[in-house]
Amino acid sequence: MRKEGLDWDRDIKPALGPEVDVVMLDFEHPGETVALMQPKDKGAFERAVKKGNASDPTDKLLYEEFRGWEVMSDKQSAIDAFKQASESAKRTLAEDKVFSGAMDKAGDGIVRAYVNGAKVMAAARSAAGPQRKSFIDKLGTLDWLLLRFQARSNGLALDAIVHGTPGETFKHRGSSASVGSLRRFVPQDALLYLAFHGSKGMLGGLEGNPLLQQQPGFKQFAGILGDIGSILQGENALYVRAPPGRRLPEVTFLASPGAGVNGAAVLDRVLNRFRKEIGARPRHLRVAGVPARMVGPGNPAVLYASIGGKLVVTDYRSGIRFTKEGGATLTGSAAYNDAAASSGLPEHPQIVLYVDIHSTVPVIERLANTPVPAEVKRNLAPLRSAVEYAVSRSHELEVSFFLSIK
Repeated sequence: MRKEGLDWDRDIKPALGPEVDVVMLDFEHPGETVALMQPKDKGAFERAVKKGNASDPTDKLLYEEFRGWEVMSDKQSAIDAFKQASESAKRTLAEDKVFSGAMDKAGDGIVRAYVNGAKVMAAARSAAGPQRKSFIDKLGTLDWLLLRFQARSNGLALDAIVHGTPGETFKHRGSSASVGSLRRFVPQDALLYLAFHGSKGMLGGLEGNPLLQQQPGFKQFAGILGDIGSILQGENALYVRAPPGRRLPEVTFLASPGAGVNGAAVLDRVLNRFRKEIGARPRHLRVAGVPARMVGPGNPAVLYASIGGKLVVTDYRSGIRFTKEGGATLTGSAAYNDAAASSGLPEHPQIVLYVDIHSTVPVIERLANTPVPAEVKRNLAPLRSAVEYAVSRSHELEVSFFLSIK
């Protein structure tokens, strides 16, 4: 704004109104998008637009008053299209029960956005053409999509809600089961924690996918999809931590395949099938008294073992040792618990991602072997952590993201 000769306090703030609404009329004509506002000071609004247009005559903001609102766009055709659509409409958006029901869920927020699901599906079918229309139909129905952005005293929150009915394509793809039981095997000093739940046969459909079958080398890979799917069918967790004295972080993956599935034995079978590409078979060893395997030349290497029905895959022996012997876990981390409480993280979400931003910056400096620029570091200093999670309900999926700031 400064480059265009505009000052926030003098020019922009007086020109604004209590809200700004952005409307796209048609997905097939995205250029027909307008913004609507009721300025507190119309004179200030007109002066700000005039000054901005003078600074860049090639990209002017056009506006026209319509029913007490200033309708704005960079195209007169968009303003005309909006006026015509509004005047000829049999009912307004506020009278639409689907819209009202969705917005009731949005509550308050700095930004609220609504997308008409029926219009999205119609646009998708039109773009797909006759040949792929059946694929679009198998996705199911989309009623609406809602986004909400909030500013809280301790951070920023972004929520997305998708409402609809999953179709044939999504049957047996993933699971509505919750996660959280593997948290007690995640160290307290984890910089990143990701948990998700699979389902039985979750990768089975990929083997018969005609598009994938046309890809070179897919037939060789297709045989192991069932094995990998059997490992991932239960709860899974991934964590990253940076123990003192190590330049590279520890990355550990935990899987709960379920009754009757030995994850290490399944992984043995997969890796032995690709022993030529790897250059050797997995080597046997013991870590913390547990039979384990190693793939790779040295430290770090890829190690894996089955412990108490769980598969552990890690790049350091400490990953297997912690799963076997335990220690201070993420459930006792003040940073994690504060972030979880601030974000509204439920006890058992379907998916969760946690990042300790404050502790990750020094690790990045160590990995890069160079300090983070002072200006960047100063901007990152207030950021504490980030949490993202998903919760499914009847005909609804909600994904929430929270950035903790102090």
